[in-house]
Amino acid sequence: MTETRHLTSIGDIARDTWDSLVPASCFYQSHGWLAGQERPDFAAATYTVVSSDGRLLAATPSYDFPAKNAPPLPPVAADRAVLRVGTRTGYHNEFLLAGGEAEQRDALTELVEGLAEHALRLGRDALLFDFLTTDSLRLLAGLFPVRAQLRSAEAVIHNEGGTFESYRRLLGRNVRKRDYEVRKFEQAGLSLETAPLSECVDELAPLIGQTMDRYDASLDLAEIRAFLKVQAEHLDGLSTVFRVVDEEGGLVGGHVAFTWREMLYARVAGFDYTRTRDAYEYFNAVYYGPLRHMERHRLDTLHLGLSAVEAKVRRGARLHPVWAAVLPLPLVRGAGLTRDTAADQALADSVRAEAGGGMEEGEWELGRITPL
Repeated sequence: MTETRHLTSIGDIARDTWDSLVPASCFYQSHGWLAGQERPDFAAATYTVVSSDGRLLAATPSYDFPAKNAPPLPPVAADRAVLRVGTRTGYHNEFLLAGGEAEQRDALTELVEGLAEHALRLGRDALLFDFLTTDSLRLLAGLFPVRAQLRSAEAVIHNEGGTFESYRRLLGRNVRKRDYEVRKFEQAGLSLETAPLSECVDELAPLIGQTMDRYDASLDLAEIRAFLKVQAEHLDGLSTVFRVVDEEGGLVGGHVAFTWREMLYARVAGFDYTRTRDAYEYFNAVYYGPLRHMERHRLDTLHLGLSAVEAKVRRGARLHPVWAAVLPLPLVRGAGLTRDTAADQALADSVRAEAGGGMEEGEWELGRITPL
């Protein structure tokens, strides 16, 4: 017999138990990452779990934001008071499910029904699954009538060969330009060192602040430092900071990444622009250095996230669609998928025009996306 529970902290469930459901593609739903995201002053987190005889079958976080902190809603949810399900804001989102196909469908049904009851108690009238993968969207739409909207594209380097040389082969005609970026970095007298995040918080926080200021995304330095410290507390063993240093060992910049299963997740970078040398410091710290590190540690996938897709595709990334999916409440059973196909196609065409490649046709043939 299955049981659905709502926990108030990720600490209420054992790390190994939760993470047993979390594949390589879901670092942003891992126990350590979620623990670092718990901020009751910012959003109320709940962890809904479905289990049977002590075995975890399905799990997800959800976030109830007060109006002053709520992220902007996608148009498909604009008229709704939503409970956000899955990753908090802007991260890869897919369902955490155990077992075979039939068992997964049953577990997801119970999970969503539990979420719906929780949302109604909070006075919400819809569940929002934001930045959801295509496979998870189709699975959800096979169980409940879903309103969906293409949200964005996330970039991932799939280096199946696992070596820096196999990565170079991914680049095709771009390989000479990328090799030049590596040489320019080395010729400028710069190099990369690695360290865990706990050793780099104080030196790195001001540089991240500089970079955020440069791109009109300013954040208070104390807030940046606090955020890094929390991540170091929960994720230090998974962290690698790629430190850009000059000939004297002075810090020019750095990039924080996390290893999860066989994947490396690029997170945040910062640079001291009074010390950079126009030597492709960013790309060496975020791409080339990490890819060499991945070869040494037998990792084959570099997750680069959303935005700046042209630069990512030119450096070997492939693009995958992610969606916003809304379930109106009260919940109704039955398959269904409603979309504004013209708007979705227009966004896909815009991504294609910006990226100039990296989009596998089968994955981006949006008309073929139907409920499972």
